[in-house]
Amino acid sequence: MKKYIDLHIHSTNSDGSWTPSRIVERALKYELSVISITDHDTVSGIPEALEAVRGKNLDFVPGIEISTKWCHGRMHILGYFIDHNSPSLKGLSTKLGDARKERVLETCRRLAEIGKPISPELVMKMAGDSSSPGRPHIANAMVKMGYVPTLQKAFDLYLSYGKPGYVPRWSPEPEEAIDIIHSAGGIAVIAHCPVTEGCMEQIDNIIELGIDGIEAYYPSHKPHEIKKLIDIAKSHNLAITGGSDCHGMTRGEPLLGIYKVPYEVYENLVVFYENFKLKDKL
Repeated sequence: MKKYIDLHIHSTNSDGSWTPSRIVERALKYELSVISITDHDTVSGIPEALEAVRGKNLDFVPGIEISTKWCHGRMHILGYFIDHNSPSLKGLSTKLGDARKERVLETCRRLAEIGKPISPELVMKMAGDSSSPGRPHIANAMVKMGYVPTLQKAFDLYLSYGKPGYVPRWSPEPEEAIDIIHSAGGIAVIAHCPVTEGCMEQIDNIIELGIDGIEAYYPSHKPHEIKKLIDIAKSHNLAITGGSDCHGMTRGEPLLGIYKVPYEVYENLVVFYENFKLKDKL
């Protein structure tokens, strides 16, 4: 029987709709062999996930997805095999969480100015257990208030870049995120790397920052794009990862267990990580 993995999943501790325990349940239901919960800018869901997989036929890789600023946009960096108790990682998570809360307050203020008042308390209620309140929770609040029919409409009309409710927030430089992931004992991977001409032109610059891998397997990547990213990773001796970027039911059909990444990707990743640790000791 062929085995599969999913190394990119979000829980209620960021902007997903399933708790870490629920994610483990679904991973077992779909007979996945390995998962990683990579919540945005927080490691708060890892203890629950570790407890949920205890004694189960499921391997778990502690992870995180850190938002960083890059050129005129953002680069998301995944961290794998991290020590979630790392002081530097917890410090960054706290700083990012504070920046997210400040952004919620400013967004609510701007929405009120255009006649769409939303209380920050409602947004935080929508965020629930999340340590990373953000635009998806604001969008949920806008739907609840009847300002828009769907989450997508909230983004299209109010929350996307250039719209009246858009507020930029502080993010670390990629180098800082990579260094902190390394200090936490993990490896740093470019998330959902777009296979565009602009991105490909920047790939060498990104690699020079100290990145360790590329997320090649991703739902929006076509087979020839996956191959291209794998070829790039191999030519630079980088790790290859993949996952669904599942957020539960918040984006329609759940992808956990539906988008399948071959188990060999995990086997190769473990070998890469073991070699990474050996080099770090030299």
